[in-house]
Amino acid sequence: MNSQAVIDEKWMREALKLAKQAGLQGEVPVGALLVSPSGQVLAKARNVRETLTTPLGHAELLSIHRAAKKMQSWRLEDCTLYVTLEPCLMCAGAIQQARIGRVVYGATDVKAGAVESLYQVLNDGRLNHQAQITKGVLADECSKILTDFFQSRRDEMKKEKSGKNYRHRSSVVVVHKNKILGFHAIDPVGGAKYFFIPGGKIENNESAVLASERECLEETGYKIRVLPETEFRRKYDFPWNGKINACDTVFYLGVLDEKWHEPTIVEDADYHRGVEWLDIKNVDKIFGYNKDILWAVQKLIKTARKRQL
Repeated sequence: MNSQAVIDEKWMREALKLAKQAGLQGEVPVGALLVSPSGQVLAKARNVRETLTTPLGHAELLSIHRAAKKMQSWRLEDCTLYVTLEPCLMCAGAIQQARIGRVVYGATDVKAGAVESLYQVLNDGRLNHQAQITKGVLADECSKILTDFFQSRRDEMKKEKSGKNYRHRSSVVVVHKNKILGFHAIDPVGGAKYFFIPGGKIENNESAVLASERECLEETGYKIRVLPETEFRRKYDFPWNGKINACDTVFYLGVLDEKWHEPTIVEDADYHRGVEWLDIKNVDKIFGYNKDILWAVQKLIKTARKRQL
């Protein structure tokens, strides 16, 4: 191993220490430090995006900012940035703006990396500055700390879900001529406005299919037929009536079991504000209030399109 490789590993281990500190605080474990040409640490930082509730809380940005303040110059030419994860587009832009001479990183970020993975910002000849890149320094260790962190988060979420008292529900996505059936509703306590697909509690001795068909008739006035083979389940939290409700919902695709007609007035719960068919091209906006419900609707709309319903 040559002398430069030894030096790079030395500083990357320091960056890993910072990454571990970030992970212990619930942050994505990324650490960074800037080193001067003489081997002096100008600044070091770890991710603090959650702690400071800012998208600018990346380790690279903070270390660049601190180093510039220390040097009393925005130009950090001939300095080396060590970071445990390939910089994103935002951080790569800051590196370019700071005229940093060299970037050394550990783990590759195939989903957001802007040094070599998705973009090559620091080697783009159209820009007025390019940086020397060294990748893969202590890559396995840098990757492992990230993998362990996200696995731990997933385990925590599973444990949290397993301890909840879920409401067992069924919901149905009914599509007709590029429109989706549902009804407008207002939260009795919070006053938030929603557009719901038909659905509700699965009663005792009632199947999820029958519950979906019953709820659709009660809430929209339309008789439908559920396609049982489209079934899938989703667990999620939903704020309603002044509390957070843990929902275990079976979703289905449904089709009209009667001739189409304009919506009629439905006498249902007090929060019910009218039935409507809305254009499916607007589902992202309509169901943006809950990512799990939106995902379910999008999935079943794709199924409907494949079946040319």
